Amino acid sequence: MIGTLPGSSVHWGLVAGIVCAVAAWVLMRRTTFGFAARMVGGNPRAARMAGLPVGRLLVVTTALAGAAAGLAGMVEVAAVHGRASASLVAGYGSTGILVAFLARQNPLAVIPVAVLFGGIGASGGLLQRRLDLPDASVLVLQGIIFVVLLASEAMRGRLRLFTFARPSPTPKEA
Repeated sequence: MIGTLPGSSVHWGLVAGIVCAVAAWVLMRRTTFGFAARMVGGNPRAARMAGLPVGRLLVVTTALAGAAAGLAGMVEVAAVHGRASASLVAGYGSTGILVAFLARQNPLAVIPVAVLFGGIGASGGLLQRRLDLPDASVLVLQGIIFVVLLASEAMRGRLRLFTFARPSPTPKEA
């Protein structure tokens, strides 16, 4: 079993998650492998034309993502449940996709977004007890956040609200 941090009820999985997020950021932003992987993720055809081994990069990045998911599952079992069972299927995959999308695939931005969605998920029982809302209202709230984000991405550049003002050039003095 993984214990809790001294003086709190939070287990060491939080520290492991932050360390993994920082390591992923360093790997993806500061190495040639990260540059090549981002290039393949952005446009595989252009990466192939640039001479990158697209298939190998896809397999390696998929293996790294699977290792991260396995580590997260191990921490979940070792810190929360104590043993693996069929009741572990909690639907974290869809929330993980939403977190990655909101963080715009930035490993450092995943930390606050994951804390936000963890707080929303943890509030489900409180919403049910205090406000007499169904437990599924947390999923509805997550869906609303996702739809609003998608709508704002679709409207970017089309409405004045979603455009960034550029300063007008100053005339040169004669």
